[in-house]
Order: sequence, then structure tokens, then C-alpha cells
Amino acid sequence: MFKKFLFGIFFLVGATMVFSQKTLDILLKTLDQDVAKEDFYTQKKQQEIHAVLKQLNSKNSNEENYKIYHTLSRSYEVFIADSAEYYTKKSLETAQLLRNQNYSAESKIQLARIKAKAGMFPVSLDILKTIDKKILSQNQLVDYYKAYIEVYIYWIEYQDGHDMEEIIQKKNAVQDTLLAILPKNSYEYVINFGTKNIELKNYDLAEKELLQGFRYVKPDTREFSILNSILAYLYEKKNDIEKQKEYLAKSALSDIHAAVKENISLRSLSILLFDDNNISRANSYIKRSLEDANFYNARLRNIQIARVLPIIDKTYQIDRENQQKKLRALFITASILSLILFIAVILIIKQNKKILKAQKKLTETNEKLNILNNELKEANLRQIETNHSLAEANHLKEQYIKSFLEICTEYIDRLAHFKGIVNRKIKTGQTAEILKMTTSSQDNTKELKELYSNFDKAFLKIYPNFVEQINELLRPEERYLINDSQTLNQELRVFALIKLGVTNNNQIATFLHYTLRTIYNYRSKVKSKAIQSDESFEIKVQNLGNFSDQA
Repeated sequence: MFKKFLFGIFFLVGATMVFSQKTLDILLKTLDQDVAKEDFYTQKKQQEIHAVLKQLNSKNSNEENYKIYHTLSRSYEVFIADSAEYYTKKSLETAQLLRNQNYSAESKIQLARIKAKAGMFPVSLDILKTIDKKILSQNQLVDYYKAYIEVYIYWIEYQDGHDMEEIIQKKNAVQDTLLAILPKNSYEYVINFGTKNIELKNYDLAEKELLQGFRYVKPDTREFSILNSILAYLYEKKNDIEKQKEYLAKSALSDIHAAVKENISLRSLSILLFDDNNISRANSYIKRSLEDANFYNARLRNIQIARVLPIIDKTYQIDRENQQKKLRALFITASILSLILFIAVILIIKQNKKILKAQKKLTETNEKLNILNNELKEANLRQIETNHSLAEANHLKEQYIKSFLEICTEYIDRLAHFKGIVNRKIKTGQTAEILKMTTSSQDNTKELKELYSNFDKAFLKIYPNFVEQINELLRPEERYLINDSQTLNQELRVFALIKLGVTNNNQIATFLHYTLRTIYNYRSKVKSKAIQSDESFEIKVQNLGNFSDQA
């Protein structure tokens, strides 16, 4: 019982890992596509900003201009650093003209956040220290503490593991203050509570709380990106690398869709993929991260990327050179195989010539059967021996030969029978009967019907799907009925000959005992029924029913 329980646990764990890997693969493929078309989202963001810029004009009041500048500052905050700082300063100047302390505080908080993203941490703190907390509204007070936390987080990122203890303590103290004033059923509470418990190693509690945070955010927003990146940080601490990659991919996708150029998830994901030996994808992501950092134009992200880009790029170049070496080796191998194939083709051609020569000899032998009845047994033996020598020939040729032999044998028997009748009639002096037999049109009609019947049976035996396949070339309402009688109508019989390579109207008319006009009318009539009634129709008919299709 215990063994079964353990087996069930291992099975569930294995199934979960497979599902998780499949989810990650889908996310990475989607991310590859969106990285390639990131310019589309960038242009969309620029259009949105342009729409706001158009609202600026000389007729606006300072109050109106402040709101527009503040909106532009927010829009540029994670898009273009210089523009974000410019419009934040414009909003601060306008707030001062209005002598509105709340607007001034709001602009200073925003300016401190932007300076932090540029790596100017002491400047950010100095700006925040000039703000009087007592005048702030509840929302502004939340933004005030959030700005402090952001400054410390960016500073910790910049330090990259060095001299961080004091900064972390300050960040934790501000975070505790913020948590005390935040409503528990809010996005801000979730991410700060979750982050705090990650640092306290309360991973299960942090995970439970953070997963609840998706109730408060919409996909393709900055908030959605941040929540996913914090979950990725949690799974990093839990040493669940696949989950970490999954949530970094989700965060990176959201950043791309929201045109967030000030990002970290794509860079972090590229490092994990590099460690996982996924060099090409890691190189693609880190270079896109560099392009985003250059577009945003703030030194912090450029410094962070500069630490890992040379390593990934150099490894990518080495990997690419190895791939090129493999390609060269494959090319040489393919060239050798092509040469072998060419030699094999030459040998096959020679062998086919031998086969054709043997077929010609077989045909000559069969023609002699009409006058060499005494040698029929010997000829049949030679024919059997020849057929054995053609055992490696394709199935299609065997069918042609078989049909030909059946018709020859039948006509030999008929000739022998006819000779016997003629001999008896001559011996009894019944020449008039002989003349009547040889001039009867009924016999010709009968022979012609048998010719058609033999041809139809032989052709359909070789190409049993011919009618179905030619129907596929015709419009649905013009298709021929399929029957089991092993016969073709006049139109299909004409195109059966075309399938066999007999395309000349004179040859077709001679074989079928039709007039040239009749043959022309049949060809035109069937072509008019085709889906594409051009000259390619008959070429398509000739290509119907190759050997593999019939087999």
C-alpha cells in the first residue's frame, strides 16, 4: 500500500513537471514572436503619448497643463527616461506656479522615482526629504513610501550583493510603515507583504498571498509585470528554476505588450537560459534588453546589462562557430552522399537500359507467336524466364506486361479458332461463308467493344483510383459517378489514354476508332468541367495516380 502511495506521489510530481515544461515552452515561443515584433508595441505607445501631447496648447490653464504634464511624466516613466524627467520637471514648475503644495509633492515623488531609475540614489533621497509628509493625502503618502522603497530596491540592484545591509534595513523599515497604512485587499499590500515574507523565508505564505494578487491587476500592464517578477524572485529563493523562468517569461511578455523599456525580467530570463545552455535564445533576449535600455536611456540598466552581455555574446559566437563547423561537416557529408547517389543513378539508368532491351526482346518474341505456334511452349518458357529477370522492375510495368500478354493470348486463341473454322469451310467449299465472316460489321463492333472492355479493365487494374482522382480536378457538380463495373465512358477513356502519354488526337482517334472531331469535343468538354480549365489540366491528368498512390 505504501509503495502504491509513493508511486502515486512520484507520478503526480512527474506529470506536473512535464506540464510545467510544456507551459514554459509555449511561453518562450510566444516571447520569441513578441520580441521580434516589439516595435509594433513601441509605435502603439508613441501614438498614445502623441495623442496626449496634442492636448498641450497656449490656451490651457496652468491647472490643465499640470495634469497633462503629469500624465506625460507617467507615460514616459518606464518608456524614455529623459522625456520622463523633462515632463516631471515641467509639472513641478507648473505646480509651483499654482502654489499647490500637493501638486508639488506629487511631482517631487515622481521625480525621485525617475532619478532612482537613472541610478542617482542620493539625489532621489534628497528630493524625498524635502517633502512634508503632513500635507500629503492618503494616496500621496502611499506613493511617498513606495518611492522610498523603489530607491532602495534600485540601489540594492546596483550594489549587486556588495554593502547592502544598511540599505536593506532602511528599505524594510519603510516597507513596514507602508504595510501599516495599506488596505489588505489591495495590490500594493500584496506585493509588499509578499516581498517581506520572501525575505523572511516564509515562502509558502508569500506564495499564497502573491497568487491572490492577480485579482487586482490586468494583463499587459506594469503592475502585472511586477507581480510576475516578484513571483519569479520567490521561486528563485525556493530553487524552483522552471517556475522562475515561467514567471519571468510572463513578466517579460507583459513588459513588451505595455512597451516598458525600463525592465529587468527579460535580462534575468536571458541569464537563466544561458545557464541552461539555451545560448541562441539567451543572446536574442539580452540584446533586446540592451536595445530597450538604450531606448530608455538610463545608465542603471545599461550597467547591469554590460555585466552579462559580453559573456553571453562571446558564448553565442563560439556556439555559432561550432554550428558552422557542423554545417560544413554536414555539407561535405551531403556532397559525398550526393556523389554516391549520382553513381547509383547512373547504374540504375544502365540497368534500366538493360531492362528496356529485355522488354524489346520480349515484344519481338511475342510478335513471333502469331506465326510460330509450334514454338509457343518454348516462347512461353522464355517469357517466364524473362519475367523472372524483371522481378526487380516496378509494379506498374508488370501490370502493363500482364495485360499485354492476356490480350495477345486471347487473340492467339481466337486466331487459332478462326483458322480452324476457315480450314473447315475451305475443305467443304463454303467460300461464300468465309467471305461473309470476314466482311461482317457486327464482328467489328463486337471486337471494338471487347477492345474497350479489355482496355478499361487493364487500365483500372493499374490505376484503380483514376476516376476518383480525376473527379478531384472537376467542379463538384460535374464529377463522374463511380461504379463497380470496371468500365470507363468515352470521355474518361480519352483521358485514360492521355494519362498513359497518348496526347496526339490522331493517335487517340486511331486507337478508339473515333473521328478527330469527336476526340476534340471530348477533350474540350471535360476541360470545361475542370476547376481550372486551362492547359495545365491535361498535365495534371498525366500526373495522376503514380505508383505509390495506387499501391
